[in-house]
Amino acid sequence: MRFHPASVVVIAFLLLWGVVGLAQSKPPAEVKLDDLSFICGHNRGESNGTIIDEHWSEVGGDTMIGMFRQIKNGKAQMYEFLTIEQTATGPVLRLKHFDPGLVGWEEKAQANSYPLVSWKPNEAVFQRPDKETKITFRSTSQNTLEVLLERTGGKTELFEYAHTPE
Repeated sequence: MRFHPASVVVIAFLLLWGVVGLAQSKPPAEVKLDDLSFICGHNRGESNGTIIDEHWSEVGGDTMIGMFRQIKNGKAQMYEFLTIEQTATGPVLRLKHFDPGLVGWEEKAQANSYPLVSWKPNEAVFQRPDKETKITFRSTSQNTLEVLLERTGGKTELFEYAHTPE
């Protein structure tokens, strides 16, 4: 079998690109919270007339702490309290939802947990163990952050933020 020289160049480029991409990624157990520092800061955006506002603290005490709120017509619609905790198997995103008045959605002792399933520079993917929901954080520039929320059944939401680093 003979290959055209241009095909060989394209195949070599694609193989090299894949190897470079793999070299930059880490298995979840090797990812440390400092690898997620691109999330830290103030993230603000707007979607369908709703202001979306998310703040993440710097790394400290094996955790990052975040808060999220949605504001529509000048009124808070809902809140989330979030943490990313370092565990022996890698970072785990945990969150709880609240209505105004801090009325919780989840049971008192329950939180939604999303272990890190993949990481590469400026991108972290967390997924619930039941695979019902996946959350991807992606820094698209120093001043922008995207958060993609994917649910089974094809429902996705993309939050595009102006990002001010911590």
